Amino acid sequence: MKEPKYWIARLFVLLAIFLLLLAMNTVRKWIRFRIFGIPLTGSVVSFVSRGRDRYQVPLLSLEILVEVDGKEYRFPTNLHWNAPPYRIGDSVPVRMVRVSQNELTFMWDHLEEYVTDGFFALVIGLVLLVMGIGFW
Repeated sequence: MKEPKYWIARLFVLLAIFLLLLAMNTVRKWIRFRIFGIPLTGSVVSFVSRGRDRYQVPLLSLEILVEVDGKEYRFPTNLHWNAPPYRIGDSVPVRMVRVSQNELTFMWDHLEEYVTDGFFALVIGLVLLVMGIGFW
């Protein structure tokens, strides 16, 4: 207990558990949108700048317009590209979840869109868990 490696091991395991819980939140979001979400069709209305990559090439994400019950909703995608896969005016699949009576949440219906938040948290969490158990 007096050796510092036990504290390092405990720290790694605690960080790993936190990151794995973050990854589980992504799985919960995927289940919520994929199973309980209502499929809709949206259209690409513009591109949102997400900065530049290491070669100073602009990164763009899609801004999608969805019309539900006579109201228009716009939202950007999480993913970004040098050359987006869609053009302005193209139709894209969208999933909608009703959070409350007046609040709607939308997401582009694409596998990579669901897993971008938690994939690296899952990988880093597993690595820290293995390192923490190895130090223990």
